[in-house]
Amino acid sequence: MCAFKLMVVEDKDEEIATCRDTVARYSDEKKRDVELVECKTIEDFRAKLNNSIDGAIIDLRLADQGDEGNQVILEIEKTHFRIPVAVLTGTPDAVDHALTYIGVFKKGDPGTGYDDLLDRFWRIHNTGLTRIMGGRGIIEETLNKVFQQNLLPEEYRNKWEEYGQNDSPRTEKALLRHALNHLLQLLDDDGESCFPEEFYLSPPLTTGIKTGSIVNKKNKAQKLVVMNPACDLVIRNNGQCNTDRILIIEIDPQISLFPDYPLTGLTKEQKKNLEKAFKNNKSTYYHWLPKTDFFEGGFLNFRKVSTMAIKEFKEEFETPAVQISPFFVKDIVARFSTYYSRQGQPDIDFKHFINL
Repeated sequence: MCAFKLMVVEDKDEEIATCRDTVARYSDEKKRDVELVECKTIEDFRAKLNNSIDGAIIDLRLADQGDEGNQVILEIEKTHFRIPVAVLTGTPDAVDHALTYIGVFKKGDPGTGYDDLLDRFWRIHNTGLTRIMGGRGIIEETLNKVFQQNLLPEEYRNKWEEYGQNDSPRTEKALLRHALNHLLQLLDDDGESCFPEEFYLSPPLTTGIKTGSIVNKKNKAQKLVVMNPACDLVIRNNGQCNTDRILIIEIDPQISLFPDYPLTGLTKEQKKNLEKAFKNNKSTYYHWLPKTDFFEGGFLNFRKVSTMAIKEFKEEFETPAVQISPFFVKDIVARFSTYYSRQGQPDIDFKHFINL
């Protein structure tokens, strides 16, 4: 694994020395390759910040003004390097920026030592998140390739330039979709099992209702999933979508399907039944939604379908906090359509053919 490159922005020599000694001991004891980048001023920070950094520990007071740390945080945000940040300061209430992916910690409090912060950073580093999203990973590599091979060459660019002359904002959005479609090609032949968290987008980047939006009834625990066709929910120039009613399906909690199943100590038969349900082989009208830390999961029940007027829907339901990701929405829509389109056929006397 690549070295973890940690930047510390701190003006006090004794603090930097403590951090330096801790990193050296931590690397030696835990056999983890940690490289420290030391910055004592904003100018020093600006000179050393680049897309090789995996995380930063920032003190708020670097000089007499005491606001330099907030300026550092803001500059990291503007660079779009996407690195986890921890603020370690004697004045935590003075933080005025939200870009603290690790947290704000007061010097001297329990659990705020450099050892503790290194453990927090390492757990993130170990996922590969900063290598993917930190400005030097496969996303940037692929986007550079798309830019050089698929968008910039004249034979591809001419048509986009024509579109841009007619409608620049629409062309920009279309190019974003086009670039993302190239990124999705990376996963087309990926046969590995997905983690449950991949099933959802949480929180969604937009507040609009989409196919697969998981919505909560206000002041109630009941959760449902929006199942309108995507074309129904597109917002037109008049600010309205193409439908006057929202189609929703209820989510049944797992306990309602398996009421006597304990949390631990399942029998062989119970494990087999759960596996069947999780593979969506229990019934044609149930579809499993996996549990995560931010969503309790359950089973979509295709038989519990209802519609309501958009105005009524907005009054009764909260803004979606979870969205089923597009890859999985397609499968749910297909199974939902299959359930309601099934016709069956009359039984045929096949025994005659067996007894011939």
